Amino acid sequence: MKLRKPPTDPPTHSPDAPNGNGDALAAFLRRSYVGSRQFHKALSLWPLLPTPGAAEPNGLDYVPLADALEDGFVSVREVDASGHVPHVCVENRAATAVLILFGEELRGAKQNRVANASFLLPPKDERVIDVSCVEQGRWGRRGFGFARGGAAFEGSAPMLSSAIRRKMQKKVALSRARTGTYDADQGEVWESVSQRLVRSEVRSDTGAYADYARSRERDIDEIAKSFHVLEDAGQLGFVAAIGDEIVGLEAVGRGDVFARVFPTLLHAYAIDAVDAEQVRERGPRARFDRPEAFLAALASAPVNSGASLAMGHDLRLVSDAVEGCALVTEGALVHLTAFAHVES
Repeated sequence: MKLRKPPTDPPTHSPDAPNGNGDALAAFLRRSYVGSRQFHKALSLWPLLPTPGAAEPNGLDYVPLADALEDGFVSVREVDASGHVPHVCVENRAATAVLILFGEELRGAKQNRVANASFLLPPKDERVIDVSCVEQGRWGRRGFGFARGGAAFEGSAPMLSSAIRRKMQKKVALSRARTGTYDADQGEVWESVSQRLVRSEVRSDTGAYADYARSRERDIDEIAKSFHVLEDAGQLGFVAAIGDEIVGLEAVGRGDVFARVFPTLLHAYAIDAVDAEQVRERGPRARFDRPEAFLAALASAPVNSGASLAMGHDLRLVSDAVEGCALVTEGALVHLTAFAHVES
């Protein structure tokens, strides 16, 4: 097993970090433009589309985790018989790299977890990745763990709420800067999940985020019908707004992969739109009147780049307007998550 190690090189702080790091993000933003708004009730999405004729970086071929699990090429399990809350082991038996998305939920084993960052697993490789528990009241195995054929992992498990992910990435950014690790502050994650359960009056014997998400399925399914991927245009992402506030952005460097993970990414914003009045933070926040302004702020944000636990480099962006994280490899963007900045 290849255990995770802190990066040996100090992080670099620059919007133009060399070797395809900050440059890869800047290039992606330069060759993207905003499409026509799609909306339903409180949620609006503006597609991010590649500029016609713009040269695309070669990048690396990869598939989403859910697809690899469905095909039986990947298994996720506890690191050992005793388990360790902040870590799980992922084995990739495929000949292609596998993308694990920040906030993607892994259900089963001793307790449900979510990935603390986006990770790109090399082909024919095994890694330990950093995760956070989103099921505080259980520490006991179901079936045989996360592996396919066990009673546990659901490849279609929804992604964690983006409002909670925004808080997590802020803590991970601090952890990366101080120690090179991906600590998302487990106590704060549990508190965020608990607040969702209490405010929505959802009973959960194990304090599971999955129970909260399940209680909102009907509303989310209704919202999802109003949104679609512009596959013919090569859509790579979207900018999201809840009400009149732009809240975040999701983008994947490959259009075919984005189309596959779109329902999962949409879920993360739809669930916040359903409970917008309950979950909205009241602190000072950056406001954008249009998605182009958000993209401009993102393009000018300083970048902190360091080695990822698996392939590529982990980027952290923070300014008084935006905050977020990205994964890049071989000079190309793999996954970008960004949010309008909210004061702690």
